[in-house]
Amino acid sequence: MRRVSLKVLIAAAISLVSLLLTAAVSYVIAHDAVARLELQIGRSLALLADEMQDKLDRAMYERLQSLDDMTEIAKIPEKSETSDSLRVSLERFQKAYADYSWVGYATRDGVVKASTGGVLEGENVGQEEWFKEGLDGPYVGDVKLHRVHSTQTPSGKRKMEDFIDLSVPVSNDEETLGVLGATLSADWAEEVKDTLLGSMKNSIPADVIVLNEARQVLFGPDEIAGKTLDLPSIRRARAGVANFAIEQWPDRRAYVTGFSKSDGYRSYPGLRWIVLVREDQKLAFAPVRSLQRNILMWGAVFSALAALLAWALASKLSRPLLQLADAAEGLRRGRNVDFPAVDGYGEARILSQSLRSMVAELAAQRASLAAANLTLESQVRERTQRLAEQNIGLERAKAEAEQATEAKSRFLAAASHDLRQPLHALTLFARALSRRVNGVEATTLVAQMEEGLHGLKGMFDALLNVSRLDAKLIEPTKVPVSVAEIIERVSVGSKVEAEQNGLKFFSKTQDWAIETDPALLETIIRNLVSNALKFTKEGGVVLATRRRHGQRMIDVYDSGPGLSEEQHEKIFEEFSRTDRRARGANDGLGLGLSIARRYADLLGMRIVVRSRPGRGSRFSIVLPPERVIELLPGSADITKNEFDVHGFRILILDDDPLIVAALSRDLRDRGNAVFGYQQGADAAAAMAEGLTVDAAVLDFDLRDQETGLEFIGRMSAELGYFIPAVILSGGTDSATLATLAKSGRPWLTKPADPELIVATLNAVIRAGRAAARTSAIEERASMD
Repeated sequence: MRRVSLKVLIAAAISLVSLLLTAAVSYVIAHDAVARLELQIGRSLALLADEMQDKLDRAMYERLQSLDDMTEIAKIPEKSETSDSLRVSLERFQKAYADYSWVGYATRDGVVKASTGGVLEGENVGQEEWFKEGLDGPYVGDVKLHRVHSTQTPSGKRKMEDFIDLSVPVSNDEETLGVLGATLSADWAEEVKDTLLGSMKNSIPADVIVLNEARQVLFGPDEIAGKTLDLPSIRRARAGVANFAIEQWPDRRAYVTGFSKSDGYRSYPGLRWIVLVREDQKLAFAPVRSLQRNILMWGAVFSALAALLAWALASKLSRPLLQLADAAEGLRRGRNVDFPAVDGYGEARILSQSLRSMVAELAAQRASLAAANLTLESQVRERTQRLAEQNIGLERAKAEAEQATEAKSRFLAAASHDLRQPLHALTLFARALSRRVNGVEATTLVAQMEEGLHGLKGMFDALLNVSRLDAKLIEPTKVPVSVAEIIERVSVGSKVEAEQNGLKFFSKTQDWAIETDPALLETIIRNLVSNALKFTKEGGVVLATRRRHGQRMIDVYDSGPGLSEEQHEKIFEEFSRTDRRARGANDGLGLGLSIARRYADLLGMRIVVRSRPGRGSRFSIVLPPERVIELLPGSADITKNEFDVHGFRILILDDDPLIVAALSRDLRDRGNAVFGYQQGADAAAAMAEGLTVDAAVLDFDLRDQETGLEFIGRMSAELGYFIPAVILSGGTDSATLATLAKSGRPWLTKPADPELIVATLNAVIRAGRAAARTSAIEERASMD
């Protein structure tokens, strides 16, 4: 890209500033002058319109006055008995005022007694407006355009063009004798028109337009004469406003229009006519445009002079700097150049001296840098070699850590699978035993055994949850749930546990509803409450919902030993335990709080800890405000019987004979027909020979060539109908959990609670029957 010289930049900057200043000053002056000139032109047209309406009122007042004088001059009251003498007086009056087309006298009963030319003599005009109004006082009628009468008179047929009717009462000192009426001819209209236009024809190229109160054009250009107009100026004039407006007329041209309305003269109220004086906008504002052109022209001249001056000034200012720039460019290219001692203004001389000194210093520094560069390069090579060796060590340590983590996961999965199998069988046997023992001591022993098994199951579930979180298999199912219902469920068991340990437990909730995964949220709350009860020896635990700082929170308070500041984050690490012993013989694996925080992250929530040693702790679950809903959708009540399984034919397939025996006994105790097998081949043979079942409970790992999932899928395909099934898995490794999650079948991990197995069986049986009914309906519909 080609660089612009300093001289051009300075000249351009000065020219631009001059141009902007000129434009700004010209705009301000032009804007004010144009506005004033336009206002002056508009007001002059408005003044003309007002003067013309005043002339019209004066002219009509004079006509009324002359007609009233006629009643005295012609002595009408005395001559009312003689028609001929009265007619002579009226015709003499008409000759004096040639713009009257007709003058006549009518008695009180409306009969024309005498008139000019004998027109209408003897006729009754009692219903005419001019007669009725004239009995009460002077009257001026509205304009009647193009009204022409042909009347037979003694002197022959006569043509009469009427324009405006006028009348005055004829009376003596005691009563009204009649009405003297007259009609102004169109000649009067032409005279008025010439009067209005004559004074301005040579000064302003404008049109004068007169309209009656009905907005009908009386005088004006031929193209609009007799038409009715509706313009903003006319509407404002009818309201009594005298001003001007710029508006578009029916011919689609813009005009500057001055307007005014007749307002009377002396005792005469006026014609109520509207006078408009219009001038084409381009012609009216021609002086304005001329002024604008002159301002622009002189502004351009001034800008050009400023540009020439800027160029000369830029040459003088930039010459020393350009000399220094040429010297600097030569130095950059490697030439041995001395900076010139420039003349001109003081700043350029100082700059030249400074550059000369700087070049000398740079030369000295360059030599020093060259020596330092050699030393630095050797140091960089040495440190680079050390970093490479450290990176190799870090990579080796990372690989060893990953191998250790993988070995730990394999060990946990294998140990979990091998231990879950007998634990699952023990859980089922304990439930069967609880139905068969009697007596307080035996019942208590069985309950304590189930409690111990429940604690052991909790440890396995914690390990399973960690495995599922690591495998990213937990996908929250967010539905509208009641926070109060979840807290109520957690409180029931927690209160019993607290009382058994001599603690107090309180819960307080508000009727909140939130869109979230109810199982995950309940697990978070249970883990926090369980942790609080575990480490609290005196006092108690409070579970409550609160609003704090505009946020909704679920708080768990305890009166335990409290935590130091450095422990606030450490307690959320996996397998983390404090140095304080938990209540009871078993304080868990240290996974509860870690799982709670990871579940909270999945739900978009936060767990905040507030605690001080010796003062207890507060764990707060901060609910996301965007997930809070105002109204919780209603849900149908589910009774206990809806989760019961009774009267069904159920297949059990597990490679462990203890689990087959324990699960078969539990389901038979509930009133079901159970068919247990340890090998898939035996179960397949029985079903091939005609065994039918309503549902199946299968182990995932059958130690055969196929899994429980593959077995039930194959049997459904061979028998031609879908077999509802629940899959039980003792393995919790990531691969197994991923396969189960993608299968679409309901699955549980061992050890599974017997009631949960029954509830899941009930759900899959109901779903299978509903799907079968839908398929049958669709099949019948297709056959029809």
